[in-house]
Amino acid sequence: MRPVYVTDEVASLTSKSGKKRIINKQETMLATEKQQAIIKEFQNWIWQDEKRKKRLEKIYDDTYASSVIRHYDGSFLSFSGMSEKEKLFDYQKNAVARIMFSPNTLLAHDVGSGKTFVMIAAGMEMRRIGISKKNMYVVPNNIIGQWKDLFERLYPKANVLCIDPSCFSPQKREAVIEDIKNGDYDGIIIAYSCFETVPISKQYYIDTMMKEIEKLNKQMKNNKLIDKLQSKSRKLTEAVEELKNAADDICDTIYFEDLGINTLFVDEAHNYKNLPIETKICKVLGISTTGSAKCSDMYEKVRIVQKQNNGRGVVFATGTPITNSLTDAYVMQKYLQYGELTLLGLQNFDSWISMFAEKVNEMEIDVDTSKFRMATRFSKFHNLPELGTLLASIADFHSVDKQNDIPDFDGYADDNVSKTDELQLYLDDISARADVTRSRGMNPKIDNMLKVTSDGRKAALDLRLVSPNAASSYESKAVHCAENVMEIYKRTEKEKSAQLIFCDISTPKASFNLYDEMKQLLVKMGADERKIAFVHDAKTEKERNLLFASVQSGEIRILIGSTFKLGLGVNIQNKLCALHHLDVPWRPADMVQREGRIIRQGNENKKIEIYRYITEGSFDAYSWQILENKQRIISNVLSGSVDSRTCDEIDDAVLDYAEVKALAIGNPLLKERVECANELSRCVTLQRKLLEMRSALEIEKLEIPGKIKRQKELAERAKADSEFIGKNKFIYKNEERAKLREVLFGLLKENELCDSEHTALSYRGFDVILPAGMFKHKPFVYIKNNGRYRIELGLAKTGILTRIDNFMDNFEKHLAKIGENLEKLKKRKVDIAQELSKDESYSDKIQSLKDRIEEIDKRLGVKNE
Repeated sequence: MRPVYVTDEVASLTSKSGKKRIINKQETMLATEKQQAIIKEFQNWIWQDEKRKKRLEKIYDDTYASSVIRHYDGSFLSFSGMSEKEKLFDYQKNAVARIMFSPNTLLAHDVGSGKTFVMIAAGMEMRRIGISKKNMYVVPNNIIGQWKDLFERLYPKANVLCIDPSCFSPQKREAVIEDIKNGDYDGIIIAYSCFETVPISKQYYIDTMMKEIEKLNKQMKNNKLIDKLQSKSRKLTEAVEELKNAADDICDTIYFEDLGINTLFVDEAHNYKNLPIETKICKVLGISTTGSAKCSDMYEKVRIVQKQNNGRGVVFATGTPITNSLTDAYVMQKYLQYGELTLLGLQNFDSWISMFAEKVNEMEIDVDTSKFRMATRFSKFHNLPELGTLLASIADFHSVDKQNDIPDFDGYADDNVSKTDELQLYLDDISARADVTRSRGMNPKIDNMLKVTSDGRKAALDLRLVSPNAASSYESKAVHCAENVMEIYKRTEKEKSAQLIFCDISTPKASFNLYDEMKQLLVKMGADERKIAFVHDAKTEKERNLLFASVQSGEIRILIGSTFKLGLGVNIQNKLCALHHLDVPWRPADMVQREGRIIRQGNENKKIEIYRYITEGSFDAYSWQILENKQRIISNVLSGSVDSRTCDEIDDAVLDYAEVKALAIGNPLLKERVECANELSRCVTLQRKLLEMRSALEIEKLEIPGKIKRQKELAERAKADSEFIGKNKFIYKNEERAKLREVLFGLLKENELCDSEHTALSYRGFDVILPAGMFKHKPFVYIKNNGRYRIELGLAKTGILTRIDNFMDNFEKHLAKIGENLEKLKKRKVDIAQELSKDESYSDKIQSLKDRIEEIDKRLGVKNE
């Protein structure tokens, strides 16, 4: 069901119309409560009928109970041509077997578990036995050199074509694409940016849209939403015509569909999850309906490969298949098992959501951390075994463990930074800005919630990022981090161990930034300046490789970088002993990618440390809250085994986030206190609305007998008039009708805004009465005999008597309508009695919440006066 919002129209100085609609929180809350009651009642009703229950069970058995998860064993693979120095773990061999013998694969191994070797080995094996003749590997720009090195390390004799931006300039592009088409390579490694510029022909898009139009035309035959389907079909038709009229493709251009790619491997595939999603659902967090051009391009190329290879040929590899929202799981399935989703009737997002998830309203910390707000999002899953089975047909999951050469990690070291008075003043200002912005009191171009949130996150990192004149303070993340880094730096001097510092919010630039601040602090504390580096300083692929080699050799012992530049696919783990999260990224996937640099095979340190820095009472609390909400979804979907049908509990990993959030707030009880206070406010509002509704129902109950009596009287009079019309046939000559029409039309013109009504004339035994307060452009009259009836008239003189005749000649319809109104009143009387008989109240819950708040206040030492 769609989210329920009740809005009020109010005056606005910022909108062109001078009006805007705002959400009525109390009415929305009440409507949402009723919606939940309807859903619950439907859920109870659906299983009450035995025939219906059996029919639904059969549909379920036929659809979902006929699949068994297949397990792949790659122990038989010999890997001809692989270097004798390299060996694959058993889980890697099994993953290779899955890729070889299943149509499409989601290689969802943890970061650092060796997905690159799996993809290379799978491509080489499929090429060796003839499953695939041409393999293309699409990889991030920043690690294309590493990919080439790993390919040649695993298969020294392989013939590899590596395409990076330097060799794919516009002048060289045609020659390289022709080489891809005609060359006989074991593997073609291509950078993201280069892959995106390989063109798809105009004809492909025309053919695709024509098929979609045909599908829509079939749906329109038996579909109630024909207007929407027609609109979509019309837009597609216009797009086709626009394409046909566009300049023709260059004749000698080679398009992607001409390359003959049999298998497409996409590394770090979560970067392509932002597909546009068509949905009727609105105002729910985590839904993207626009998508991005690069993702749409990837989707079309995936479909081309699959169409040319009998539905198979695509491998997505990522340690974080769900990076940001629920839509990611659906998107991965849309890429890799669209046909299966179609067979199950889950090919569109709304159907998928109705099967596997539901919307929930949750209290979350507001951006100013002073209170909580209600947010609607997807965070509760249903039918988990079915979702797990469906994903298992494409996904190969693997979690890293110590047995596979992974260093020991005992848990996070959380460094809590005290909030300064200066920061508190700034957060007070942030709170005021948030209130103004939320009440639409500010032009969004000047200030908006995105700017408020961004400033709050910067202030949590370092106040100087938003207030250049702010003084430096010992109580800052930079100082705390520098102290920890130096302690480890000196402790691991002999081993030349290295450390990573991640910071996304503040990157190197001329003005104040955390990179230069960290370096200055470290140098002051005794670190060798030559052993500190920023990943941003390496501008080219060659410079990056030299920098990473210096980290691996111990020449660079402290490397500072962002998630995007240092956290994606970078293999420098051998000497890493510690990692520091200076700020909190938006996505749990970014945390996974960061930590995947150190919790990785090939690290010579047996034990590693990870530090997180949290400024008390700052936006860090909100950031950790966001991670908690998103991690709940990820943990539910990607859990190794599903033993329940529904899941809305937070697992250990998420509780860990919750602990950090409570730490940032200052006291875990504060969070519960605010939650209880908000829930109390909600229940008090609902109780007040419930009492108001019951009071209104009591008044309506008293009024209904009189309304029923009045309706019966109207029915009796109308029945008498119906009999009168049936017995009396008035016949007027044309001259008489013309005169009556002329008189009535003239009187109507003179009657505009008349103070009182009066009888104009008699027609067919009824008095024709001109009303008081009538507008000339909306004329109407009353006709009266036993009863009194209103008849709308047109502006044309010729139709005046005709409308009165039509009403009298079809008087039985009016009589039937009176009868319907009478039955509605009788039914309403019964419904009101049933509603008033319900023992519904929030009183007990209100008292329970008050008691809990009082208890928390005592523990916090709060005095209630």
